[in-house]
Amino acid sequence: MPNTLDILQKYWKHQSFREPQQEIINTIMKGNDTFALLPTGAGKSICFQVPALALPGVCLVISPLIALIEDQVNNLMNKGIKATAIFGGNSLTDIDAVFDNCLYGGYKFLYISPERLQQTWILERIVKLPINLIAIDEAHCISQWGNDFRPAYLQLGNLKDYFKTAPIVALTASANQRVIDDICNILKLDNPALFKKSFYRSNILYGVYTVNSKINTLEKILKKNYAPTIVYARNRRETQLYADQLNKLGYTATYFHGGLTLHEKKKRLQLWLEEKSLVIVSTNAFGMGIDKPNVKNVVHVQIPENLENYYQESGRAGRNNEKAFATILISGDDLLENKKYFQSGLFDKDYLKKVYRKLNNYLDIAYGEGFNTSYSFNFNHFCLHNRFNHKQALNALQFLDRQGIIKFTQTNNNTTKLLFTASSSELLDAIENETIEETILLFILRYYQNIHETETNLDLALICEQTEIAIELITKTFDSWHEQGLCTYTPEKNDMTIVFNEAWEDDRPLYRTFQFLKQQNELKTNQFESMLFYVENTDICKNKILLKYFDEDFPEDCGSCSSCLAKNKDKSTVNITTLKDSVLKALQAQPSTLKELASSLNSNTSDLILTIQILSEENKITINTKNQYSLII
Repeated sequence: MPNTLDILQKYWKHQSFREPQQEIINTIMKGNDTFALLPTGAGKSICFQVPALALPGVCLVISPLIALIEDQVNNLMNKGIKATAIFGGNSLTDIDAVFDNCLYGGYKFLYISPERLQQTWILERIVKLPINLIAIDEAHCISQWGNDFRPAYLQLGNLKDYFKTAPIVALTASANQRVIDDICNILKLDNPALFKKSFYRSNILYGVYTVNSKINTLEKILKKNYAPTIVYARNRRETQLYADQLNKLGYTATYFHGGLTLHEKKKRLQLWLEEKSLVIVSTNAFGMGIDKPNVKNVVHVQIPENLENYYQESGRAGRNNEKAFATILISGDDLLENKKYFQSGLFDKDYLKKVYRKLNNYLDIAYGEGFNTSYSFNFNHFCLHNRFNHKQALNALQFLDRQGIIKFTQTNNNTTKLLFTASSSELLDAIENETIEETILLFILRYYQNIHETETNLDLALICEQTEIAIELITKTFDSWHEQGLCTYTPEKNDMTIVFNEAWEDDRPLYRTFQFLKQQNELKTNQFESMLFYVENTDICKNKILLKYFDEDFPEDCGSCSSCLAKNKDKSTVNITTLKDSVLKALQAQPSTLKELASSLNSNTSDLILTIQILSEENKITINTKNQYSLII
């Protein structure tokens, strides 16, 4: 059997494992179930890829995102390792070829989404493969107590029934003890070995700042650290808005969100990876599994949903172990708006009953019927017809899915698309004296600024809400404009399929779910309040707050986050400007350690640390491997 260190050196060109990779690999090699909780950038993939190569057979990897699967498969193939995957768009012929390659072609890795494993014929083919190891990537998606919950993950515990000798390794970068216990129970892990590495990222400087203009602050951040950057925005429109503004300021920027086609997503990601676009502005649809080591800045221009998400997203900075910055910018009414946004997604049992009842009525299901029947419909129309808030209604349907009342699938890319082929003046001339059409047109021109240049996804619910015009009249208007040759218009189609697992008997199927709904609301509220505390508190070290959330004590202040810097400035006993000049003059003569500077300048350590921090932020000094500071020339 090949030596695992030899495998690492041959394919990854590393001379040694990072702590605790070797221990995890040894445990897997002994056939033991394993749980690996390692921070973002700690090398989780190597923990299952190396032992899978050392063992005879095929490693089954279950991963939640196509982009993540493609990235890992490509990385393995580039190393000369045979890896393949089953995607949603694969034909039956393609899938047969994948299984044949795994069975006869010497392939070592088969990547698949959890949703695919719910298909019986797929599972039947996998069972026939010589599976040596099962790796569950992004395992936090299993737990209803964690973020990014995926209902299909709940079925993964059944794998134990089919593969009794293959060890299971669950890997994630964000989980507290409650989530860890939940994952282990659902996966039916047999006395798993637990490996946890500290969540502390010493090279990331966390900051929360209240600013007057976010775009001006972004410009300052990029001027100071002109390097690959991720900017997280709340919605699709904001991603385009910030990308456009940064491009106008002279920075190459692209945007990324769930509404883009797969082709567009790949194209924009590649532009950023190759640094043809220095900045990528995205919703939280971007990032899981993206491994770009030299990301210098991760900036949130909105408040993240919870600290799990924030830790993962901010952790995409500084994977090369060089200094990097994780920044949250807030301004104006952000805190108030964030609280409203959070409340808009919560619902109680009365709302759940209403959605369930309206769903059955909308689909014309009679009392006592519906069991094991499937329906396809347009979710947007369903919400508009019943005056439901989209986010709240979707959360309610996801909850019913998790509780087994229904099973639904949704196609996120199905939206209304519009491109104006006529100029604004031509459009206004064509709809003269048509009040309704003019109201719709003016709103679209004001809200969707690039609609003359590119086919644009429209939010019909937003247009309806802002113009107070019925959805039927809006779509009828689009049809009319299309017929007149003023625009190209692609109406949205059915984008949701629901299978009812229980017959409709008024509210009776829901009774058993109410206690879980109460627990879910309490959990989400606690997560939200923890996020707000991180943002609003200026007295406690940001690292202390973050690590405490993940059940890790951090006794000393980090000294580098926005809270610590503010406290150090308040404590400073000297004029920092004067001390900065003295430090620069001393380093002009020769590189020096902190101790040497303190001695030669007769300065106390706390003032000197603050001064050095500021000079480092200003890119005026750097530190070498001997811990000596020197001028950047």
